This record gives sequence, C-alpha cells and structure tokens, in this order.
Amino acid sequence: MCLTAHFIDKDWKLHKKISNFCPISSHKGDDMAIAITKCLIDWGLDKVFTVTVDNGSSNDTTVKELSKQFSKWGTNFMDGSHLYVRCVAHIINLIVQDGLKEVGDSVKRVRQALRYIRQTPARMKRFKDCCEIEKIESNKSLCLNVPTRWNSTYLMLNTAQEFENAFVRYGFLDPGLLDNLLNHTCEDGNIVGAFVNDDWKKIRHMVKFLETFYELTLRVSGSSYVTSNVHFHEIGEVACIFKMLVDSDDTDLSCMAEKMKAKFEKYWSAPEKMNKMIFVACVLDPRFKFEYVAFVLLSMYGEEKGGKMRDDLKLYVISLYDEYRMRTSKESQSESSASASKTIDNEMSSSGSA
Repeated sequence: MCLTAHFIDKDWKLHKKISNFCPISSHKGDDMAIAITKCLIDWGLDKVFTVTVDNGSSNDTTVKELSKQFSKWGTNFMDGSHLYVRCVAHIINLIVQDGLKEVGDSVKRVRQALRYIRQTPARMKRFKDCCEIEKIESNKSLCLNVPTRWNSTYLMLNTAQEFENAFVRYGFLDPGLLDNLLNHTCEDGNIVGAFVNDDWKKIRHMVKFLETFYELTLRVSGSSYVTSNVHFHEIGEVACIFKMLVDSDDTDLSCMAEKMKAKFEKYWSAPEKMNKMIFVACVLDPRFKFEYVAFVLLSMYGEEKGGKMRDDLKLYVISLYDEYRMRTSKESQSESSASASKTIDNEMSSSGSA
C-alpha cells in the first residue's frame, strides 16, 4: 500500500509526500483502515480533510472505518461528509477503456500494420526508407498499444497518423503487408481487410477524440499544483462532449461515445453519491464561482434535478463556512487562553522574584 499526503504549509506552498509504502496482508476494507490509521499515528497526523482512492468496493468500508476513527479523535470535519473522494483520473481511465472495446476496423488495421512492420529489422529499415522518400521528419517511433493502458492506444494512433504517407508507400513496396491485413483474424473472429480509403480519416477523428481525455487525465493528475478546483469543470466538459458525439455521423465514434457515456453516468449521474467538495472547490475558484457551477448543474441534470443540486450546494457552502468559523473561533479562544495563562505565569514569576 502506498499512502501519499498532500498538504499546504503556512507559506501556502503545496507539498506531496509519500508517508508510507508497505506490504499489506489483506485488501479488505477493515484491514486497510487499520493500516492507514497506524501510519497516521506513526506520523502524528490526526487531521485529514479528504481521502482519495480508486473505485474498489473495499474502499467504501475503508473510508467508513477511517471516518469513525477521526470522529473518535474529534477531527472528523462535518462528520466526514466530504471525506471520500473517488479518483477522477481513475474513473476517466475506466470510462475510456469501456469505449475502446468498441474500436472499429480502422484502428485494428493500423494496429496490425504496426505489428507486421515491427516484426523484423528489414521491414523497419524499409519503412524508414519510405519516411525519407516522403520527407517525414519526426522524432517519434512506431509503438504498439498496451491493452491495460488506454492512453497507449491514443499514443499509438497519434504517432501512426504522422506516418500515413509512409504506410501507403510501404504497402506498394511490400505486398506482404496487404496480404497480412487481408488474412489476419482478430481475437473476436472478424476478418480485418486491407486499408480502405477512409481508414486514416477515421484514425484522425479517433485521435482528436482520445486527445481530449488524454489531456484531461494529465490536468487532473498533477501533483505540483492544486487540481480539485478544476474537477467539476472537466466533468461538465466531458458531459458536453458525450452529448455531441453520441449524435455523430461517424458510427465508430458514436458507438464509443454511447458506451463511455453509460459508464460516465454510473459515477456522475447520481448527485447523492457525489462528494460536494468537488463543487465547492469550483465555487471558490474566482474564474468560475457559484453562478458557473449552478449553470453547469442545470445543463447536465435538467431544471428539476439540477435546481435541487444548486440549492443543496448553496446550503452546504453556508454550513461549511459556519463549521470553519466555529472551529476557528474555538482555536482562537484556546490560543488566547493559553497566551493569557502564559502572561499571568510570567507576571507571577516576576513578582515572586522581586
């Protein structure tokens, strides 16, 4: 288990520190909570604002148990209603992976062509010659995607499209490429034919589509800057993209978007399951504020559902402010009492010595 702490110091500088990296005997929620609690005790950390984890079912139990522990310590802010944060980057990964299950034949043909050319040094040499003839100057090299990493599919296609003319020329020089594409059988049993005229057009559309999610993942995965204030903005942007692409004339993209939209709604269509701190962070960003968040909520969820979320959010922001004011007031009183006590002790000590 790797436990990373993010915090802002008194000089408003953001820090990221790995507080624990250790083997664990069980991935059960209760055991994970015990391991995390032990780490917090070892470091003397008792104030935890949020816990960000992936969507593993055991994490539900983990966060519930941690919330109970923080309540015992008297540090569970707003009874832990904000504590559980689902990793946005992880959810995006799951959404795109679902969509890539529906990739069309154009992507399959490009992947197989890459696999064929990379098989021998002689083919790679011939392909490089084609690049020189076509005057393709690129520092990138042909790469195959890794099934478990969706962004590798984006990187594979993004690189391949730069070598489009080289692929076409290579097909004329090596008939084996077209034979390979024609005779190759994919895992799902569908025959993948040779390149067709609109293959590269579809690849460019696919790259542009996946680029949005690739850049989004990079933005929300940053560790040297605060990201919570842009999460809701990005979620709203993705929702708009899905609405647009589901009605696309490109059947491959439309099918992918439909699949991804279903996964998207699994995580972000039920307001009661969403952590309101995602909205609050956006409200506190002076570029967005409450009016923007309210507008996006109405756009995403409609007048009735979105309106209720807007009203609930306003009440939550007020209660959050009241909670901070109450806690700050107590701490100020405590500090004042401690300061007064110290002053009295000093005065008594001075008078005694006199």
